[in-house]
Amino acid sequence: MNRVPSYEEVQQIQSAADVAGRQNWFGAIVFTYQWWILVGLTIIPYIIWWKFVDRKRFFEILTYGLLVCLVAGLFDAIGVETDAWDYKYDLVPLLDVFIVYDVSVLPVTYMAVYQYCQTWRSFAIASMIVAFVFSFIFEPLLIWLDIYHPASWKHIYSFPGYFMLTVLLRWVMDLLKRKSLA
Repeated sequence: MNRVPSYEEVQQIQSAADVAGRQNWFGAIVFTYQWWILVGLTIIPYIIWWKFVDRKRFFEILTYGLLVCLVAGLFDAIGVETDAWDYKYDLVPLLDVFIVYDVSVLPVTYMAVYQYCQTWRSFAIASMIVAFVFSFIFEPLLIWLDIYHPASWKHIYSFPGYFMLTVLLRWVMDLLKRKSLA
């Protein structure tokens, strides 16, 4: 029968892995071309978004984006924790999730879809196109750049996740807007 490691043993292993990860980040990741790509992917989307965001709907659109951040970060953490995928390059050495996508690329893209696609039909079509691009163009590109490493995950699994994320959160936003007006 296999012995179950104690809490203390797990913490010791986790601590050693965290130290090794930070050493790897400082010694082999920061200032590489992949890291600079991540810096750009973090900053540039928000610069573009700031120029085009509908100021009259700013709070609503930003709230939608924050919900995307929250849910995407949660699902990303679950995927990393269950070893479905991993990331070789991180913007900062403090989180296991792909903070660049979870906090910048995904929310800014989906905030644009939310802002410009007012009807459910146009929103669903645009969300499907974005889900396709993220799943079948950006994920393979991140693999090619040696940033993203799917283990047991396939791109086809991402497509419904990206799509359902937007649709579910739009439904939540519609519900919140109706409740706030009631």
